[in-house]
Amino acid sequence: MPRRPRPSTRPRKLPRAAASSPRAVFRYAARVTDWVLAAERAYVAAAIRGTAAPAPPTSQPPEPWTEAAARAIAAAGAIASRYLAVGTPRSFGIVIDRDTDVAAAAWSVVAHRAWFAPRDLRCAAGHDGAAALAEATGGRVVSVDEALACDIANVYSRELRILPANLRRGTHVNALALATIDPELRALATVTREAGLPALAAGLVDGRQLDELTIFIADGAPIAAAALRA
Repeated sequence: MPRRPRPSTRPRKLPRAAASSPRAVFRYAARVTDWVLAAERAYVAAAIRGTAAPAPPTSQPPEPWTEAAARAIAAAGAIASRYLAVGTPRSFGIVIDRDTDVAAAAWSVVAHRAWFAPRDLRCAAGHDGAAALAEATGGRVVSVDEALACDIANVYSRELRILPANLRRGTHVNALALATIDPELRALATVTREAGLPALAAGLVDGRQLDELTIFIADGAPIAAAALRA
């Protein structure tokens, strides 16, 4: 009896023709989370090796988004949520600036499904693209304030300024582009940059404790990006 070929452990790539289509991203990758787990293993390895170097504070994803950058940043955000968000999030918010951010934001929903299955997916935009994002991900269009007042809020905006009044108690924010975190909010929240994610993933430092505000700043997610290129 012929042997069956062993399944590949490498994450599947999105077909080239679909790479720029947010709906295709979501349909194709909805059950493909090996790449997220590969990124998490890279963070753990970085902690063990002690190789997590601080990223420049101005690190940001390319504009326009590339698929590689979008996947890496989405994976980093999902991993941060695993350790910094509430254990069973019910609401999941996404904030973008424009419709050019839709495909990247769709990857974030996919990546979080490695561990989470929130029932309430809220999509907002500073300018346009909220309806396209909602259609691509199965979410609903809401205001920016409603999207930020979720258990997990993923911010793909480069223009938004996030204030303490925007968030509710216990919210976790993934700042995945270059949104501005208000100084008062920085003082109130537990802030983790990408260079601190290896220690969280390896269990060397504690994640969420109670109902505090937590913020993850992706800094371009170079560790995840390197893992997904391997």
